[in-house]
Amino acid sequence: MAKSFYLRMAATNLQRDKKMYVPYAISYVIFSSIYFMVITLMTTDGLKNVPSGGTLQALFAFGMVIMSLMAAIFLIYINSFLMKRRKKEFGLYGILGLEKRHVGRIIFDENLILSLLSLTLGIVVGCVFGNLIFLLLLHLLKVSPDSRFSLPWQAFAFTGALFIVVFIITTIINFVQISIANPIDLLKGAHIGEKKVRFVLVKSIAGFLLLLVAYYMANTVTNGVAAISKFFLAVLLVIVATFLLFQAGSQFVLKLLEKRKKFYYKANNFIAISGLLVRMKQNAAGLATICILSTMVLVTISTCGALYLGQEDILHTMNPNDMNIVVRQETSEDQENRISDAIKEQAKNENIKIEQMYHYHGYSSMLCLFQGKLYPYGSQELKSLIGNENIFNYIRDIDIITLADYTAITGDNRSLSENEFFLLTDNKTKNKIKVSSFGDEFPIKEIITDSKLIQGKNAEDKEIYIVAADENSGLKLISSWFKESTDNGFSNKYILNLKGNDSNLLSFSEKLNPLITKIVSENVKGEVKKTTVYSIYQNRIDGYSIYGGLLFLGIFFTIMFLAATGLIIYFKQISEGYDDRERFVILQKVGMDDLEVKKTINRQILLVFFLPLAAAMLHVAAARHMILKMLEAFSLENITLTTWCIIISSIVFAILYVIIYNLTAKVYYKIIKF
Repeated sequence: MAKSFYLRMAATNLQRDKKMYVPYAISYVIFSSIYFMVITLMTTDGLKNVPSGGTLQALFAFGMVIMSLMAAIFLIYINSFLMKRRKKEFGLYGILGLEKRHVGRIIFDENLILSLLSLTLGIVVGCVFGNLIFLLLLHLLKVSPDSRFSLPWQAFAFTGALFIVVFIITTIINFVQISIANPIDLLKGAHIGEKKVRFVLVKSIAGFLLLLVAYYMANTVTNGVAAISKFFLAVLLVIVATFLLFQAGSQFVLKLLEKRKKFYYKANNFIAISGLLVRMKQNAAGLATICILSTMVLVTISTCGALYLGQEDILHTMNPNDMNIVVRQETSEDQENRISDAIKEQAKNENIKIEQMYHYHGYSSMLCLFQGKLYPYGSQELKSLIGNENIFNYIRDIDIITLADYTAITGDNRSLSENEFFLLTDNKTKNKIKVSSFGDEFPIKEIITDSKLIQGKNAEDKEIYIVAADENSGLKLISSWFKESTDNGFSNKYILNLKGNDSNLLSFSEKLNPLITKIVSENVKGEVKKTTVYSIYQNRIDGYSIYGGLLFLGIFFTIMFLAATGLIIYFKQISEGYDDRERFVILQKVGMDDLEVKKTINRQILLVFFLPLAAAMLHVAAARHMILKMLEAFSLENITLTTWCIIISSIVFAILYVIIYNLTAKVYYKIIKF
């Protein structure tokens, strides 16, 4: 046969079945354009001048890997709907004399035309909107660098490579399906009944128990580290449970409804329930997939939105004061005075007002607060109690300072005897501490919660401060905890709270490090230890880059999830519409009017169609506690903000879901209408 024959047949088929292929092509365009834009942002030179641009591009690289898997899985999955719908057509080709290789060639040309057109349009859309997306990203990052948007060759290469792989996989799958079936099987493929679901009760109970386990895990995690470590296991359990419950659980419920004679033997209910029972396994897979995708949409957009909107809360939690300068080098009194003078001089040069500045020196280390008792980090006693893998859940940073420094900073003239200690911490931690001494020899005289060291300008300091009578008492306490030398734990710390122009404050924080390093490095034999400047101003720039990038990726993921969800719903309605057409045509011929048909359709769809939405809402509600704890790992402790993000995301998604339902229900009705 002439090659042009296959191309004409393929083009004719695409034109004839545009109701099926246009939505698929639109989703293909959405996936390819989003993927193209992510690769562009990952590789463009335009982000090199952006603060933390390297971190941002690494984030997009991670997103690119996830999106590659998502796009491939979704397009391959949706391709199966198209093939199922056309099995009768391919069987007819065989009856008319076309060989399997001829049918395969037609499928190849159809896939090639559709893929090339969709990919080309997707890249064009990515190029057209790429600059707009770039500017929007800069707006989210709250920066305006002197950089231009560019289209790197990697965006074209990577996008083309991914969708060529998808084309090859879908073509192979289609070839295999055609080659292993005979024309008669293909001709009846759309009408072959499903096998009966077996072990309905066992599967229902198993799904219910798995869901309970997942919900229990999500609502019993106590901290961010545990939430993150258990999140993926909980997700896996929810996915398996959802598929089991939609397959067997829905069958179980429908069987119960069937046994309720007064309910079942009503015209609309009878038709709807009997129709669902015929192909419950197919319904279950589609509905479970819709439920999982819906849950992904809600979790993704609510968590990314909460992180972006809660950045200031995160910054304040991570930076109780505006600046924390840590000098890990032993310094003389003269050097300390010169450091203070250099800070004041630089602040004057940058036109910045120092609202508060104090300095102390001591030893920094880590303790674990477990069951009301403080244990040295890595102690064998603690390991025997909770194990190595859980120690990080209880670690607390501590600073041991002298009473002289404490009095100079706070003006508090309380006294301490030798080997006595004050403990400075917040009220929440105070309530957790159930001991009155650090062992038999080191009593805690008092726990103080209203100290200047704890009550920072921006938030309470989560660090625990131990005040010793003198340096020897502090070293004695450390020696009782740790056998190894504590020399590396010594540091001088300067705490600053400032007022001034944002750009001047950022410049001030960037210039301090070399100034202080120069002073402390004088007369030092050997290696100079690192000086670190922790600044809320620099962290704000880094935070907007990270969380702005996360929000951007979250929006991209959400669009892809929504596109996949809408497309699966659409094809599910189209596929079932064609399957139900003959049944409803018969019913209309024997006297069922349009109103009754619509009522029956609505009853059938409403019985299960909104079940995925309700299940997704339930999953997200059950996951709320785990989401809150995971966000705590990012120092976001604003429960109200996160809860509102979840609620608003759920409301908006429910509205979109209803719109999709109404649109697809109309398409379904047009198909079955006689």
